[in-house]
Amino acid sequence: MSLRARKQQSFRNNAALVAQRRHVVSTSSDAPGIDEKRSKLIFFTLFLGVCVFGGIREYLRNPSGSSNLKGQSEVRIYLSEGKNNSNFHSLLNAEEDSSLEFNHDDNTRYHVIFSTDCSPYQHWQSYLVYFSAMKIRQPGHVTRIASGCEGEDKTAMEKWFQDHIQGMSSRFHLHMTPHFSGVKNEQGETVGEYKFFNKPFGLKHWLEHADHFSLQQIDDIVILIDPDMILTRPILGDFSSETDTLIAKMRQPHILGRRVEHGLPFAQTYGFGAQWEKLDLDQIAGADSPAKLVDKMGGRLHYTVGPPYLATVQDMYQIALKWSEFVPLVHKQYPNLLAEMFAFSIAAAHLELKHQVIDSLMVSDTEIQGGEGWPLVDRIPNGEMCSFAKNHHQDSEYVLPSVLHMCQRYSVGNDWFFGKRRFPQDFFTCDHPLLKEPPDNLATAFDFKKPPNAPEPTELSPKLANRESFMVCFLTAVANEAATFFKKQACKSEKMNVKKSLKMVELFESYKEESQEETSER
Repeated sequence: MSLRARKQQSFRNNAALVAQRRHVVSTSSDAPGIDEKRSKLIFFTLFLGVCVFGGIREYLRNPSGSSNLKGQSEVRIYLSEGKNNSNFHSLLNAEEDSSLEFNHDDNTRYHVIFSTDCSPYQHWQSYLVYFSAMKIRQPGHVTRIASGCEGEDKTAMEKWFQDHIQGMSSRFHLHMTPHFSGVKNEQGETVGEYKFFNKPFGLKHWLEHADHFSLQQIDDIVILIDPDMILTRPILGDFSSETDTLIAKMRQPHILGRRVEHGLPFAQTYGFGAQWEKLDLDQIAGADSPAKLVDKMGGRLHYTVGPPYLATVQDMYQIALKWSEFVPLVHKQYPNLLAEMFAFSIAAAHLELKHQVIDSLMVSDTEIQGGEGWPLVDRIPNGEMCSFAKNHHQDSEYVLPSVLHMCQRYSVGNDWFFGKRRFPQDFFTCDHPLLKEPPDNLATAFDFKKPPNAPEPTELSPKLANRESFMVCFLTAVANEAATFFKKQACKSEKMNVKKSLKMVELFESYKEESQEETSER
């Protein structure tokens, strides 16, 4: 039997087993122990490379910013004030929403999924994912996988979804899972916490238990993204257009295909190389694992990947099973950030599922030299950049990368800044003001940036000024657009604050002190 036939037979066997157990309620609330190599574990992970290091750098620049993350076990859901959402008005009419069940160009059903915990920090990010998916008419289904919500928190989360998300589209879902992030020792005792376990285990749980989906839909395509990713155009499985699909020069002689299909997953380039090959793969994947046969170049060509990940349900489930099996073992050897991403790479290599790696699925780090979709953004003239970013629409002459990954701090001049760790967690409420929007000439008005808490200004080249302006202008505008949409559905008109009066820099004490000093000097 061929390798492809063995994989397909294995998938059918696993899918049948899941179908038999589909309605059995699991009593486990944590990830399995290090020594548990059961086939019931999970799959997905995201977050990595440049973004992980960017997040660390952001935290070190502004340790106090982490105060927004305190009390993550407590879900603070800000409820609407006095307006019944029975009159919810989506950007999609019922007929249009129904027509997006499948993408008609390839007759494929897509599933965009993203994993979160129950913290308010990821709650507002989730709203932006749903809103952006509605706005761009993303075909298929969109699901938030929320892990670890219990009791009143779970009830509040479900009510928020029904009141403020479900009306956007009948194809939007909330999937709740147990808590998976506990690290266990060989005796099965919880000895620590690694929150990124939620990604692989949450995804596996969704694949096996989602109420709108069946593992028998093997030809559907799953798209795994991060909660801090905003969609700018529909993500589809066809990458045949060379105009808006960027592939690194070193990979062009090794292109595996242009469409997602069985045996050919796709993913975004990430910058961690083949570090996972330095781990003890015998202990993780077994002495005879095909992952051990991947050389350094093969690792860079096909397994240096991160979100968005795209694969058929058949392939994604196979990866999920191995990913969830391997991730505790990887974490045991490498108890640091990236452990879950290394585990994903090892799982894919073990299954011999080479990825077609794409640069243009994402932008995040404005200073990166290659590996992201910035050449698409660089086509936009500096003089048009901020205006374009604030008013972007699908019919624009400039094609953007598929998602904006807001995992860095973005800044132009002294006053214009966007950073997710300082984003107000009560932004989607009736009385919270909107963000003040930058001027249209932002990219040409400043040749430096000085983000809050930075000791000195940093010079910006015209290219960097353009990129920083793009992120600040786009993120500010989409946050305002989403908040305005929220307020129109949830708030009485007299309580609806739509004033664009808040600058994010004003949330930093250092900025307030500098502003007071400048005022006194005048």
